Amino acid sequence: MLRGIGSAYLKKIIQIPNFINLTVEDLAKYSPEIEKALSDKKVWENCQGQVDFQLIQAEKNKARIISLLDPEYPKLLAETKDAPVILYVKGQLSKHSEKSVAIVGTRKPTSQGSEIANRITRFFVENGWSIVSGLAIGCDTRAHKTALSLGGHTVAVLAHGLDMVYPKENIPLAEEILASGGALISEYCFNQEVKNHQYVKRDQVQAGMAQGVVMIQSSLTGGSLHAPRASLSYNRWLAVPIPTKKDMQNLEDSIKANIVITDEDQSEKIKLLKCTQKQLEHIIVLKSKNDYYRMTEFSLKTKSELSNLSLKIL
Repeated sequence: MLRGIGSAYLKKIIQIPNFINLTVEDLAKYSPEIEKALSDKKVWENCQGQVDFQLIQAEKNKARIISLLDPEYPKLLAETKDAPVILYVKGQLSKHSEKSVAIVGTRKPTSQGSEIANRITRFFVENGWSIVSGLAIGCDTRAHKTALSLGGHTVAVLAHGLDMVYPKENIPLAEEILASGGALISEYCFNQEVKNHQYVKRDQVQAGMAQGVVMIQSSLTGGSLHAPRASLSYNRWLAVPIPTKKDMQNLEDSIKANIVITDEDQSEKIKLLKCTQKQLEHIIVLKSKNDYYRMTEFSLKTKSELSNLSLKIL
């Protein structure tokens, strides 16, 4: 709640030896920002008042506030460079959070795109995976609803405080997610309204919580590209269905990013996804249902490589 202190600064603070047992006066010795806040009684009182408000709102909304130091914090997210130090959680996170996949896409999928979203979501749910998405209209809604219809676990990552649901038409869906044993999460505090830049951060959290991202459909300028870019930057996989003949014939705008990503031209992919040549190796092109297992196999392969790397370091 202090100006100038965000996740990056907090990550430095929690690295201080014996941090958990230090008083705020002790921490001020390491932090000019905290020292300055303590010197101004009004600033510090205001900060404490904001914290009290958040605690009251968490109780009122039947939510909880967790941090990187808590065992409940999603392990995959904690491993990323963009991991928020504080998370607001409503409902139940997956007990096996390592088996999570983010399914994202345009708000205006074609009918074929919606069917592909159904099939891919079904595949992961039937294999015991948690479905992560952003509660947006379109592909996100389809992924959440399909998971729920199959009795699967799903998490909605929001771009605002947990005291509201946006878009409003998905309030019933949010309630169903909670009733089914799923969760709503956000890195934004209560009473924080929607701002455009917060969608980018939300999408990074979606990618961070997952072994990989499935981008169902997207235009060349769609916000649906944020999560795929983040996934590749975390050296995780990105799966993209090849456009159907019908959608290609109709020149649908919502498949233009799919065309670029599933094409042979590597320079255009790098430009669109803002990734490196090496990261292109993490792209999985889905031509049919037979390719679905490549996603889970890639996750196992990556996990094995990381384990081997850890052993070599030890």
